[in-house]
Amino acid sequence: MKSCGTLPCSRAPAFGSRNARLCFGRAGPALPGHDATHISTTIARAAGDAPSSSGAGPSEASRTVGASPGLEARVAEVQRTTRLRKTQTVPPPAPAPGVPPVAVGVAAVAGLGVLAGLYFKYFANAGAKATNAMANLPKTVSDGIQQGVAHKKLQKEAQGRLNEMCDQLRSQPSVDLSAKNLGDEGTAYVVEALAFNTNCRALDLSKNGIGALGAAALVQALPSACLSTLVLNTNSLGDGGAEHLAKAVAGHPHLTALDLGANGIGDAGAAALAEAIKLNTKLTRLDLAGNAIDKEGAAALAAAVAASTTLEILILTDNYLGEKGALALADALKANTSIKELHLKGNEMGDVGVSAICEALLSRATEVAVLDLGNNSITEAGAGPLTRLLAQKRSLKELNLYMNDIGDAGVQKMAQAIADNKHMAVLDLGGNNIGPKGVATLCGALRNHGSLSSLELGYNPLGAEGTKTVTDLAKFQLPKLTSLKLGWCKVSGGDGARALSDLLLLNATLTALDLRGNGFGNDGAILLSRGLRAAENSKLADLDLGYNEIKDDGACAIAQALKANPEGAPRELKLNSNYITKFGQVALSEAVDMVYEMGKGKMTTVHF
Repeated sequence: MKSCGTLPCSRAPAFGSRNARLCFGRAGPALPGHDATHISTTIARAAGDAPSSSGAGPSEASRTVGASPGLEARVAEVQRTTRLRKTQTVPPPAPAPGVPPVAVGVAAVAGLGVLAGLYFKYFANAGAKATNAMANLPKTVSDGIQQGVAHKKLQKEAQGRLNEMCDQLRSQPSVDLSAKNLGDEGTAYVVEALAFNTNCRALDLSKNGIGALGAAALVQALPSACLSTLVLNTNSLGDGGAEHLAKAVAGHPHLTALDLGANGIGDAGAAALAEAIKLNTKLTRLDLAGNAIDKEGAAALAAAVAASTTLEILILTDNYLGEKGALALADALKANTSIKELHLKGNEMGDVGVSAICEALLSRATEVAVLDLGNNSITEAGAGPLTRLLAQKRSLKELNLYMNDIGDAGVQKMAQAIADNKHMAVLDLGGNNIGPKGVATLCGALRNHGSLSSLELGYNPLGAEGTKTVTDLAKFQLPKLTSLKLGWCKVSGGDGARALSDLLLLNATLTALDLRGNGFGNDGAILLSRGLRAAENSKLADLDLGYNEIKDDGACAIAQALKANPEGAPRELKLNSNYITKFGQVALSEAVDMVYEMGKGKMTTVHF
């Protein structure tokens, strides 16, 4: 049986069906051996008109075709359709029953319109962006070029500044490079100039953000440098940086002063430095203030202090020594013979720790000249050992007990011992809860003290009575007094302000007077202005009246006093945090101008 396309002719579906169309479509043109007569016969059989294959010859096929005159035309149409389908797409489906063809067309057109709108919107935006980008391209390129030029210019300027610093290090004996924002990289560049440098003796690199890497670079140059003073406070050295520096400090032949304050150094860094101090025979000053040294680090440093024969100044201010650290240091001080200045403020040592320090200093043959025990929670109990130390060791020049709690009873114990230290120049008893009774005893003992130049009694509840006692002493009986601090002493604007006015009028030695936070108001300011109006003290450089609730009337009274006595006007007049408006400020500004004109060029600066 012959076949047509892929389906046997005897199994071809009825003509006109979808499978019939697919069959013809797959058959394509007539294959060899498939003539038109065979195709006609096949179609006739499919239609049920052709005779059976048995006994049917060509003549019968012709008769069959002749019997159906439209069959050949239908065959030709099928062949033509088959050829066209190879190049044409299938027509769209007919519309659903009941939907007019016009509606389908309108919907199609509307859909195409929406698509076209979206297309043009997208490409319009993209085109606009592209157009803007092209329009801005010259500006973008120009900005990029300018930024590149600016960056290169900054690099060139930075390089120039670094080279200038290096030149300073090579040529000057003392160089201050503090707060130059060097960082580790800048430090590494600059310190190369220290290598084999025989000129630079003192170098300040404080406030430069130097970390452990910068310290490591510095250590490479230090051994061959002739530095005697190195200041690195307020950086970020940490324990790592301290350990690096310790290696250079240990055997440095010239270094005598090392300042590593405020660097985040803890116990590990302190221990490394302690080992270096034991080996160094030149170091006389070590500053580790404002770090994080606890009792373990204090114990390590104490061992170094005990072994050192050259260290004279030890600054451990604002660390965490505590009572145990103080006890370890006290034991070391007994063995040490070189320490002359001891700065231990802000270590919470308490009465026990302070007592141990005092007893250790009493046992030494070498006396200390400076003792700073401020902010250590000392009470009346701790005043006893201090009194014994002051009574037996009378070489103290500076005593700082700021912000403790000695009280009236404690200062009454110490008053005479303080006065017996005839070389005492600086006495700080601020913030010790001392009232009128305690200050009366102190002032009585200090009468005619020939060396005291600075007295701090601020933050004590002296009141008007205690203030009058102090001013009576300061007017005539402290001939060397140049600085008096009475801030926040509850003076108010009555008798206390009047006593201070008399002090301004009669004292001839003061250069700095701190009267902040005493609630003077306008009344107190007017009283003080009377003293300024007639004062003969041309040395007064700094008068601080901040936080005193002074208003415009008080400011105008002070302005009139300055105009009346330009030669006695202070160089710095501080009126910060008062209630002075533009009216009072203008009056004071005019007074400053007159002081300059009438005071032979004397400059007075007013701070609001």
